[in-house]
Amino acid sequence: MRIAIQTLSTFAVFIAALLACSGVAANETGTKTAVAEIAPRDVVASATLGIINELNKLQPEQRTEEEVRRLVQTYIVPAIDQEKIAMGALGKYWRRADPEQRQAFIDRFRELQIRTYSGAFKAFNGEQFEFDEARFNDSGDKALVKGTLKQNNGNTIPVDFRLYRDKDSQEWRIYDAVIAGLGMVKTYREQLSERLQNISMNELLAELSAQDAN
Repeated sequence: MRIAIQTLSTFAVFIAALLACSGVAANETGTKTAVAEIAPRDVVASATLGIINELNKLQPEQRTEEEVRRLVQTYIVPAIDQEKIAMGALGKYWRRADPEQRQAFIDRFRELQIRTYSGAFKAFNGEQFEFDEARFNDSGDKALVKGTLKQNNGNTIPVDFRLYRDKDSQEWRIYDAVIAGLGMVKTYREQLSERLQNISMNELLAELSAQDAN
């Protein structure tokens, strides 16, 4: 069983447009945070605009799988809290896993994300994306950045990014995305939970490793 292949295909199409957004690096205003920091919307923008600027320097034939993958690892991966998103995807099975299994899953799940984003760049076809101002929870340590994907046919698709502020570094990190009502972490958790009812964690890790090798 290949994990989350249908989900990956869906996210690849939507993320493609997201990663091509522009003009979204304005500073947040009216927030409840007093600490000097990169605002949540800017975290998303700096990652996406960085890779898009690099891609714009390349001719289509230069956008090889290896080059796109390198850019994803340079700009996109650091903006995501890999451990937190892995914890959310595994749910109760994270608590049951030992430290070695947890780290192995983080590594495999990171690779899954890299392949998703890399495929998204290749699928991009000039769609437009706009962000609203970030919304904060009462304590100011979580933020929601809402966006709208405008497709070439005139349709619009809502996209939400969820971020939290790390207590140690005070940096905002992405830990989930909800695209057209489809939550990435929730969707993976449902699929992985169903799979782990029938196989062990080590068997799941072996399946993910086999996917990485393909």
